[in-house]
Amino acid sequence: MRGLEQLRLAVDDSTACEDLLLSSDIGVSIVAIEDDEPVDAVVVTDPTAGVEFDAPVICYADCDPESVPRPERFDAFIRRGDGASLETQLRWLVARSTHTADNLTRLRRLYEGSSRLIAAETTDELFERTIDIADRILAFDNSSISIDVGDGFRIRSTRGDFDEDDRIPYDAGLLGETYRTGESRLINDIRTDETAAPHDPEYRSVISVPVGDIGVFQAISTEVGAFDEMDHHLAELLVSYVAETAARIESEKALRESRSRVEALHRGTIDLAAVTDLGELFDRTVAVADEILSFDMSYIGVVKDGLIVPAAMSKRFPEDGAEPLSVEDGSVAADVYQTGKTRLVEDMDEADDANPVKDAYRSGLSVAIGDFAVFQAAAYTPRAFDEADAELTELLMAHVAVTAERIRAEENLREERDRSTALFEHVSDAAVAYEVDDESGVACIQSVNNAFEEQFGRRDIDIIGDDLLAEIVPDSERDPPELCVADGERHRSEVQRLADGQTREFILNVVPLDPNAADGVGYALYTDITERKQRESELERQNQRLEEFANIVSHDLRNPLAVAQGHLELAREVNREESFDAVADALDQMEELIDDLLSLARQGEVVGETTAVDVGAIARRAWDTVETADGTLKISSATMDADTERLAELFGNLFRNSVEHNDGDDGVTVRVGPLDDGFYVEDDGPGIAADRREVVFEPGETTGDDGIGYGLAIVSRIAEAHGWSVAVTESAAGGARFEFRVE
Repeated sequence: MRGLEQLRLAVDDSTACEDLLLSSDIGVSIVAIEDDEPVDAVVVTDPTAGVEFDAPVICYADCDPESVPRPERFDAFIRRGDGASLETQLRWLVARSTHTADNLTRLRRLYEGSSRLIAAETTDELFERTIDIADRILAFDNSSISIDVGDGFRIRSTRGDFDEDDRIPYDAGLLGETYRTGESRLINDIRTDETAAPHDPEYRSVISVPVGDIGVFQAISTEVGAFDEMDHHLAELLVSYVAETAARIESEKALRESRSRVEALHRGTIDLAAVTDLGELFDRTVAVADEILSFDMSYIGVVKDGLIVPAAMSKRFPEDGAEPLSVEDGSVAADVYQTGKTRLVEDMDEADDANPVKDAYRSGLSVAIGDFAVFQAAAYTPRAFDEADAELTELLMAHVAVTAERIRAEENLREERDRSTALFEHVSDAAVAYEVDDESGVACIQSVNNAFEEQFGRRDIDIIGDDLLAEIVPDSERDPPELCVADGERHRSEVQRLADGQTREFILNVVPLDPNAADGVGYALYTDITERKQRESELERQNQRLEEFANIVSHDLRNPLAVAQGHLELAREVNREESFDAVADALDQMEELIDDLLSLARQGEVVGETTAVDVGAIARRAWDTVETADGTLKISSATMDADTERLAELFGNLFRNSVEHNDGDDGVTVRVGPLDDGFYVEDDGPGIAADRREVVFEPGETTGDDGIGYGLAIVSRIAEAHGWSVAVTESAAGGARFEFRVE
């Protein structure tokens, strides 16, 4: 019987049959239409061309038959690119041209029935229609289709009774041979064929035809010679339709399943992207692999300290099905981790480096997850995974790796923030987290620690979002250092800041949150050094007084001492009374200096307890202790908070200064009276020149020849100790006027 390899085609385009030639292993003899040679069929790609041939003509073009002029000229219309339909049509033409008129009816009915086969949407539907056609059209009373299911054959469709769970071994007689060889057989008497091993001993003849690479079609009869060559050919023709359609259905099914799996995988990866915990991510990943990729057993191993340690297992994975593996042991998982390349092990027995934890594992799939983990799927049967599984798993693990990196980065950031927050909260200095807006220059407070709340008297909840600079920086300060954080710069300096209603001294440390990013986010730490600065000032004053004492000892005391020593020697030699008087005067002067020196020393101490006192009464008591000669004291009442003893000492020095520097014949008149925020002391003596009023309070400065220059210095120290200011001006009588005011 002639096959397609004997078919002569005339074509108007040398590429017209390219689909048939490229998709089939048959050899078709092709000639040009212009050649005047007999042909079996004609294929034209131009439906408008005028063709007149004795052979059947096929229109192979992208066109609608209704739009073609005189469509009756063509025996068939096939769209360009549909190689399967073209091959089917050519088989029909070969069969029609080969058989007698008696067989054409069956052939035509088979051709017409093939359209029902091609329209099948599932293989079950296809196989049912195939058995129906074999029964109704080919008159095969007992036919079946057996399909390879991996561990043998299973009958998918037959007119007789069968158990769907029954398996037929691969080596089962003619069925197995037909499948292995791919060759169809017609046996008139099974008893004479060594390969035939019928399931029923009553069977006598059989037609056995391979259905592509998926199974075998068989027609069986209990009669010897029940089938002829025409039956055999028709069976082959029927099976060719079945094989082509089954391949198309499986291809479309695989495509749909692939699309469905990809879409489901996409939805699954979207869910994974929302996970915020690595453990949950790995658990959900193996769940997605089970549900969407249909893997029975899978797990994820995370690399820790040179080992691949199981971190998540699917529900069906045995508890002892995975164990820690060294990344250096040469296993499949170690190889995948080190190379980053996916491994598909079809059969564990055939892979040299496959050393499964369980011997029952027969195939596996391993995919790297970034540079920190490996995904592995296992199965109890060989070749359970294919390239499509590998590609989808790689896609899933790529998403897992990205999500894991995001989670790890967020965890690191949270840990860093937690450490920063802990440090921020527990640091002993006042600290504030803030952000400087580039455009407005406003330093918005994000949070403050407990020390800040206590130091500055502002609660965190009350100042969140407020302008830090407006809260604590004095109005007089320009370009506060806190703005340095806007440029990502560190800063350290001593500043004055407003803390709980007071201006205090601080060491300011400005620290950007990220030194590499000038985003204006950072911290400011305020170390209160007010008391230290006060101690430094006091120490400086003490050092000043020590220097003054040293000057007094080295100069002012030395002079009267030298005078006393000189006159004492002279008195011894000549016994002059005047020398003894000079010695006495010098000793008096030294005593006065020593008293002043002790008074100055006491000024370094804080004044004693202050109470509201009558300034006039204290002034009167002090006047009575001073040698005032013919002087007069006039008092107007005033009240001040003061240390009584120190205030009396202040008046005593002022009164002596007025008496000692009075150059008139009449005694000096001294007045004491109130001011709005203090009191004054004035006299009618010669006064103090304007150019000397700034220096008269310095130790050693004197306004006359008799003084030693420490009385007014003592006055200044006592006033300072009370928190008063003192100023020198001229009295109404032209004398000296001292004004004391509360600062």
